Amino acid sequence: MLSKIKSIITLIIIFFQKVYDNIYRVFAGMPTLKRSQITANLFLGSQYNLLGLRKMKALGITAIINMRMHSIYSEAQYEGFHYLHLPTVDNTPPPMDTLIKGADFADAEIKQGGKVYIHCRQGLGRGPTMTIAYLLKTGLTFQDAFDLVKKVRTFINPRPEQIERLKELEQYYKTNKAEHTTV
Repeated sequence: MLSKIKSIITLIIIFFQKVYDNIYRVFAGMPTLKRSQITANLFLGSQYNLLGLRKMKALGITAIINMRMHSIYSEAQYEGFHYLHLPTVDNTPPPMDTLIKGADFADAEIKQGGKVYIHCRQGLGRGPTMTIAYLLKTGLTFQDAFDLVKKVRTFINPRPEQIERLKELEQYYKTNKAEHTTV
């Protein structure tokens, strides 16, 4: 009985956090939970609005990877951001080539001294999946990459299929790295 009450209280708290976040989003342009800084040059979050673009610019973010199906604020590219739209259906794993393309884009931007913001609608599944894909490219294991993102953005919730795809990507990078070092 106590665990049920605790669960209900937790759900109520989460509900009010989401309400507050949505109200804050209307006035500030970015959700309160938007800007989870994973590394010095890598940010993960949810959809921003045009005011949010200015805030990201002030943070030094130079590139945006949008994992949403729709490119709602593609104006980012006109505001001076490098912009990559990788449409992915919510709650589904991105194809391998999409993960590789996104990871390569983030890697190139960061190697040039830029900062990358990866997002989906809420920053729970697709955005974290792409963020972990980039971290896998840098050489982290799936578990280390997942733990790093989860430590900063505790409420991520990639679906089992997304996790499985990331494990496939981890193996791809291991194999690719081994082939690369022998050449």
